[in-house]
Amino acid sequence: MPFNFNDRWNAISLRTKVTGVTVLLLTIGLLVSGIGTMAMLKPALIGQLDTQLQSVHQDLSSVLRLSKTGTTDQTAPTDYYYAVYSAGGVLLEQNWTDKPEAIRPQLATGITVDQATTLDGAIFPVRSSNGRTLFHAIAVPVTFDDATGTLGTVVVALSTAGVDKLMTTYLSIFLGLGIAIVIVGALLTRFLVTTTFAPLHEVEDTAVAIADGDLSLRLPSTAPTNTEVGRLNRSLNIMLGRIDRAFADRARTIDQMQRFVGDASHELRTPLVSVRGYAELYRMGALQTPEEIGQAMERIEKEAIRMGALVEDLLELARMDETRPLEIGKFDLLTIAHDAALDARAFDPERTITVEGDSVEILAAENKIRQ
Repeated sequence: MPFNFNDRWNAISLRTKVTGVTVLLLTIGLLVSGIGTMAMLKPALIGQLDTQLQSVHQDLSSVLRLSKTGTTDQTAPTDYYYAVYSAGGVLLEQNWTDKPEAIRPQLATGITVDQATTLDGAIFPVRSSNGRTLFHAIAVPVTFDDATGTLGTVVVALSTAGVDKLMTTYLSIFLGLGIAIVIVGALLTRFLVTTTFAPLHEVEDTAVAIADGDLSLRLPSTAPTNTEVGRLNRSLNIMLGRIDRAFADRARTIDQMQRFVGDASHELRTPLVSVRGYAELYRMGALQTPEEIGQAMERIEKEAIRMGALVEDLLELARMDETRPLEIGKFDLLTIAHDAALDARAFDPERTITVEGDSVEILAAENKIRQ
């Protein structure tokens, strides 16, 4: 199965992602700062060491005082290695005679006066005899005896082992503190992320309860609105309110549809019975005069129009349109009663039905009169 980075990354929790990225950035920052500090600190220390050697070139008496024979009558500081050569490069004297030869600077040949003059105070590197220690050295041409003009060369060297030791100590301290900082940073980041994301557990629990059907639940508004969690809670509460209203509207629409279907079924029964009654009267020959036939046809036409209106309402309901607006108008109750009496006589010809009263007009909704 091929490795898919996106799937693996998406499978990691958000808390782990934030903690991991923070620790990674912290580690990179510490490494960059540590390596950068070492890269700048070591040249600075080497520069100080070279400055000390340059001061020896300016004033050799700070290290040692030579006699007329080329020997020293003052011992140099133990940090400095010195060697005195004749004009031809023959070694006359050196310090560190009490130390093993392997750790002393190793010059392949002696430094002559001409070579020292050519170097002109330039610092050059020298390895120890065992090759483990690096020295920075400087060659100074000197005059042993002004009267005779005896010349010679003094080579003074300083070991860089102190700089290397200091850098090793710095690296050890840096690694120890860096590891401690990374561990403490990881723990603090995990704690802060867990504390910050704690309200999201409430969001998750509320979402599960809502998914189970409890739409009345709302997220707590304890988090400040200027935080991400506070804004999320507010947005989700607004969304839940709209969903709750949408479900309420849907339930109300379904209830209205059920009531309308029931009313429509009831209303369709009456015109159908009336039409059937007039049709049977006509088939049996009960309608003799043209006036009776015309009156029956008029009633059938009105009932057909009434059924057509009901069918249109059902079509509108099927299209999920809004509730049909009520049509307010004047209706004559005597006319409605007379039509009802005619329909009843068509349904039961043997029954005597009469309508009495004066014409009365009322202002009402057409849908209400039908019901």
